[in-house]
Amino acid sequence: MKNLLTKKSVLATSALIFGVAIILDQIGIERSCPTLFCLATLDVYFSISFVVIPTFIFSLITYKMREEVFRAWWNFARWFAPVIIVVTVLQSMQGGGGGLGIGGAISGGFDRLVLGIFYAIFIGVSLWKIFRKYSELKHEDK
Repeated sequence: MKNLLTKKSVLATSALIFGVAIILDQIGIERSCPTLFCLATLDVYFSISFVVIPTFIFSLITYKMREEVFRAWWNFARWFAPVIIVVTVLQSMQGGGGGLGIGGAISGGFDRLVLGIFYAIFIGVSLWKIFRKYSELKHEDK
């Protein structure tokens, strides 16, 4: 399993998922979905594929750096990205409610706030881990 989780494979996989999401969005795949289940499935896919954007960017940043920098970041990202995906899926599965759509609007705003906090943590900790390990290795070389 460790051999599969290399810089190249993470970069290629995240680029592939990101590319598929862009293509599906561009061709307007939702117009060919005849059922509500199909639309809901696509909505979950697009929400989940959104976590791939920072993963792709950080794997691109660490690609030209030493393997230790990538490993320091990947040890965090490989467990935190699935947490974001699970939270996204759980939020999409919850039922909306409230009279006149007010409860749904408040709930939707809260959902975005929660996801925003998770993404901010993911981006902040990723930058910190990359910078810290890069600086550590740079000082060791001197």
